[in-house]
Amino acid sequence: MQKLQNLKFEPIVSDTKIPIRLGFINPEGVPNIISLWYENIDGKIYCATQKSAKIVSYLKNNPSCGFEIATDKPPYKGTRGSGTAKIIEERGEEILKILMKKYLGDKQSVLSKILEKNVTNEVAIEITPNKIFHYDYSKRMKDV
Repeated sequence: MQKLQNLKFEPIVSDTKIPIRLGFINPEGVPNIISLWYENIDGKIYCATQKSAKIVSYLKNNPSCGFEIATDKPPYKGTRGSGTAKIIEERGEEILKILMKKYLGDKQSVLSKILEKNVTNEVAIEITPNKIFHYDYSKRMKDV
């Protein structure tokens, strides 16, 4: 793993539809994972979720987190690491709109209408990576 020092976070996976898998510790001390839409902005990872989502209180309680952005099918490749999460209430709507554009495009759908209806209840999750590791098994899995 490399320590980030003025390096920008750039995931190795180029498929923009892949979510980030965000690892966190719940109040009972048990590790959990949640998949969220994400965007890389100026070397930080941003997600959005409802203010009432349990992940918000979990990250406020313990902001240490792990993450992975990876393919699900061979050849496996991705980016994983650890960092510190911060909840930013005032950027929730802004980040959700960026994520909707990335994952849904301009197409109106049932999901986009639901998200737009509840946009004022969104908060942003800002993840500052402190360690990052890229892996690509394409060469050794070329015949898979």
